[in-house]
Amino acid sequence: MDVNSFAAGLDEATRAKLGALGATDAARALEGMFSEAELIRAAGSGDAAAMKDILRRVLATDEGKKLAQMLGEAMK
Repeated sequence: MDVNSFAAGLDEATRAKLGALGATDAARALEGMFSEAELIRAAGSGDAAAMKDILRRVLATDEGKKLAQMLGEAMK
């Protein structure tokens, strides 16, 4: 999946909601789990295995579960 194409396809209100999730306590708690280079490499390359590994690691935390729930609500 091309993350940039996905983001470009979202309406402005949804992009704003998703952007606001980055400022939540749950998102800040996860910041140290990954290097910026790791995230850019996985998202930019569309490497499904790398993205699944990142998602698995995030969802293994309480903060990640909360962020996933907020993401689901934002996408409604």
